[in-house]
Amino acid sequence: MKQINVNKLNFKNIIAKHNASGLDILYANGLKKSHIFYCDCCTIEKGGYIVLDFGQEICGRAHLVFQFQSAPSKIRVRLGESVYEACAELGEKNAGNYHSLRDYTFDSVSWADISTSESGFRFVRIDVLTGEALKLSAVYAEEMLNGLEIKGSFACEDSQLQQIYMAAEKTLALCVRPDDIWDGVKRDRVMWIGDFYPELVGAAAIYGNIPQFEQALASITDFKGKWVNQIPSYSGWWIICLHKYYQLFGEEEFVASMMPYVQEVVDAFSVIIKEKGEVSYQENKLEYYIENEFFIDWPTNLTADSETGWRYLIIIALKKAKELFEKFSYPCDTVESLLKKLLEYTYKPSAFKQVTALGVLADMIPKEEALALLKKDGTDGMTSFMGCIVIEALQKLGETDFIIQLIKTYFGAMVSLGATTFWEDFDMQWLKDDPMPLTAMPDESRKNIHADYGKFCYTGLRHSLCHGWSSGFVQTFYNYVLGVQTEDGYATIKIQPHLCGLQSVEGKIPTKYGIISIKHEMIDGKICTISNIPEQIKVIVS
Repeated sequence: MKQINVNKLNFKNIIAKHNASGLDILYANGLKKSHIFYCDCCTIEKGGYIVLDFGQEICGRAHLVFQFQSAPSKIRVRLGESVYEACAELGEKNAGNYHSLRDYTFDSVSWADISTSESGFRFVRIDVLTGEALKLSAVYAEEMLNGLEIKGSFACEDSQLQQIYMAAEKTLALCVRPDDIWDGVKRDRVMWIGDFYPELVGAAAIYGNIPQFEQALASITDFKGKWVNQIPSYSGWWIICLHKYYQLFGEEEFVASMMPYVQEVVDAFSVIIKEKGEVSYQENKLEYYIENEFFIDWPTNLTADSETGWRYLIIIALKKAKELFEKFSYPCDTVESLLKKLLEYTYKPSAFKQVTALGVLADMIPKEEALALLKKDGTDGMTSFMGCIVIEALQKLGETDFIIQLIKTYFGAMVSLGATTFWEDFDMQWLKDDPMPLTAMPDESRKNIHADYGKFCYTGLRHSLCHGWSSGFVQTFYNYVLGVQTEDGYATIKIQPHLCGLQSVEGKIPTKYGIISIKHEMIDGKICTISNIPEQIKVIVS
């Protein structure tokens, strides 16, 4: 059963109005379905409209409650992740009903109410198209929660960093559904295994182990005769995710049940990976999307760098597969042969940070060379999807202050533009145009951050502004800043904090043994730690 969140907020944030009166008594996000309070009405004349801001991204429905009317009105209700989207016509700036309905026409009826279908939104526009003036008692939002308890937490004295952390937590909370994990709540309301890794590591830090993880990983059984999600690299990501799940939670029985599929994926790679690391799909027997043979990220796709990054990714996946094979007593001959072939390939430096980051995690790029490439031009070239991987690579290279600055600059830029959740993608180059924020009404004299940007499959208003893959970086606060790391389901932990210029940090980390509570404080140039750790956990302090 879905859990409903109803926050009691007096609705004061009116973005825009035309031929409307009585807005000071309009309520939003605060009236339970069983307790509607009928107020003095808000009247919207024919041809008028109002645009409402609920203050945060929501996964749920909008409800309108009507007063008495002498005759019906025909009204239009539009949902938007930005004001521009809530005001756009279908097809304008790529606005549309993608995966969820967002643009509706209703007849108002005296004393009745209407509801939209479930989608991701923050803003609602209500227009009166024909008939009598519309008289509203209330407008409110019903947020559908996932019913999970948030167990992990992180706090520090940096208010911007704290705001970024909370936006990431909100993003994951919306995308982790009661029975599934989605990419986005407006669009891509489905599971893509290749996009799952950031959601796995992020949600694990916040919730601990949840049933949705095994459900996602077990979906490998849906792809008989196909690469996972029909994208070869996503089969590699599936192995990486399974290995990470085992590291985080130590669920041997489940992982053991998945091992025959690990073998199948490795065998599939053995068909396409040739001598000296060359790759050919000529003998491939599995279905895949054309032009996704070497997909790792949208900006790199169909470039030579993408093929390099693909090989790095598969090296990582095969190394993880070998560890699992050794753990569960599977032969390693095939995986070792594939690794040998891939290591013989001649790899060239890449200007793409996501490619370099994968090379670092594959142990294929020297430290100094990698740092120069990853730190070049700061956050330029970052993407929401692979930001998590870039940060992981920087951690492996021993970076400290730069990681926090990168997070504050890249993700903080979205927050400064009105984000309460993180987006499918964001390019720092967009800021050069000084675009209008999410809360701005359409103004053709200036570019709008939602309507006028985006690339590939997410141009314009199709761009999802709550995408789970954008928030895997929250693990950084746990395993790097707080410094709590495990490779055996928290039976053993290593504590090695990196305060990254912060003076005090504290947090809670959920494990199957209980909650780890830990606080680090910089005193006289030294880190002082106070912790409360379940007695079953063995601790190594570095």
